[in-house]
Amino acid sequence: MLDNSGGVSTLERLLYLKRLPTLAALPASELAVIADVARERFFPAASVILREGEPIGSVHFVVEGSIRCRRGGRLLGVVGPGMGIGGLGLFARDPQGVQAEAETDTLTLELEADAVIEVLEDRFPILLHLIRDLCRQIIDAHVGLAVDPTDGFPRCDSPPLPTRELDLVERIFYMRQMMPFRESSVNALFELSRSLTEVRFGPGVTLWETGDVAAGMFLIVSGQVAGTVRSNGLRFCAGTGIPLGSLEAVAEAPRWYDAVTQTEVVALNGNAEALVDVFEDNFEMAMDFLAVVARWMLRLVEARAAPESPPEPGL
Repeated sequence: MLDNSGGVSTLERLLYLKRLPTLAALPASELAVIADVARERFFPAASVILREGEPIGSVHFVVEGSIRCRRGGRLLGVVGPGMGIGGLGLFARDPQGVQAEAETDTLTLELEADAVIEVLEDRFPILLHLIRDLCRQIIDAHVGLAVDPTDGFPRCDSPPLPTRELDLVERIFYMRQMMPFRESSVNALFELSRSLTEVRFGPGVTLWETGDVAAGMFLIVSGQVAGTVRSNGLRFCAGTGIPLGSLEAVAEAPRWYDAVTQTEVVALNGNAEALVDVFEDNFEMAMDFLAVVARWMLRLVEARAAPESPPEPGL
């Protein structure tokens, strides 16, 4: 199949995309949309596919061959068949990009950046699938690396414990300070805030244990919650501005750490279904959230980069 003359039919592209771990769960109707905008690209060994210092112009899925990826003088990994490059940088809106060079003669399926964004705007199930898949990857990376999941979030001073329930305007003002929602429209935040319920807990309350069903998330307004990852012993503290439990709720994954209140806590409780409904009605808000989780995953990929690191999915 590896040559620079023959074409790859839409059906062949669809069947290949179906074998990719990141896309395998998508229905054929959605994969067909991706396959229709993908095109085959042949790169001789030593060719530059993506250049560091430039915004990501396209996403590539490797059909045959291998691609070496570097960033900031560090080797991120060698990407082979079944893996892709460019996705994280594109979704993260990262201007630094990545240096990607063909190690061997390489055949890829390329999706231009504009085409990817257009597909995500037209096909919400694909966008939601990518968000959920990235959230699952982040959870797995945090467990494997024993990295504090609150790292990267702005540190907020815990305000005095509110003595009354927050009104709608106060909820919107609060959410506009949170990293996932800083650029969201007031209308989108209004829609989301109506689905939230204010909850209060005293110190020492177990919010959930490892393995529990992720029934929802808590946007912490005031107070501190202690988290413990049983599998690696990591302990961390989540305070004001942290969307506690959002990763697993959005990913539809079980809780991956124990959460116990350290102090009195006030939080806005919501479920992932309501958040997804808002995303579906507000494309820009959904893309902002995708950008946040993509940057999150990009930091984790860089954190575990090593000279002999294995290929990473979705670079």
